[in-house]
Amino acid sequence: MSQPTRQDAERLLAKYAKPEHIPEFILGHGWFKSKDEHDLTVDAKPLPDKEYCWAYLQKLCTERYVIVAKSRQLVVTWLTLAYLVARVVLHKNLLIVYQTKREPDAHEMLVRCKFMYDNLPVWVRRLRPRIPAPADIKEKLVIPSMGSFIWGLPQGGDIIRSNTVSIYYGDEMDFQPEARKAIRAVMPSIIGGGQFIATSTPNLGGPMEKLIKGEMER
Repeated sequence: MSQPTRQDAERLLAKYAKPEHIPEFILGHGWFKSKDEHDLTVDAKPLPDKEYCWAYLQKLCTERYVIVAKSRQLVVTWLTLAYLVARVVLHKNLLIVYQTKREPDAHEMLVRCKFMYDNLPVWVRRLRPRIPAPADIKEKLVIPSMGSFIWGLPQGGDIIRSNTVSIYYGDEMDFQPEARKAIRAVMPSIIGGGQFIATSTPNLGGPMEKLIKGEMER
């Protein structure tokens, strides 16, 4: 695709901001790329253009509660992070929280988000610049022109409780001992119109089974 004029670029982003077109923005052009630790011959590889990837992204774009028991090599985490990056690029005034067990893991996921953003076409990044280094904030991906950001946090509910969250993504929920506290803390934001996403490799005794069955206490 050639570099569009600014007017055409704004028109394209307005189109992709519609829920039915977000999967196309992510998968339709190979713009969103991941790192493949198993293939050292390429620095960045487009997310797989597979039917289940489109179906998953369509669910993310239309459902307020998305709960997925995942397994390795299905790129569920990469797809979900791509969705979060697309949202802060396309939509204004979003506070998106990504949460996992440990702070280093949360930071690593923000590195992935920034990697995907930094591999977007130049025209997208010119219209929707992120805060660059050295002013960059380690635990956040911020798009100042949109007033939107992704915030990577370790487990727990204390920080979440004092914020109104637009989208909450809890990753590896079955391995977060404080997952129930986080769910209770974020639930007022979700009931108020936010989106709740939870993914995890299944682990006996974790909260995912109750989430899937709708039995999680509030």
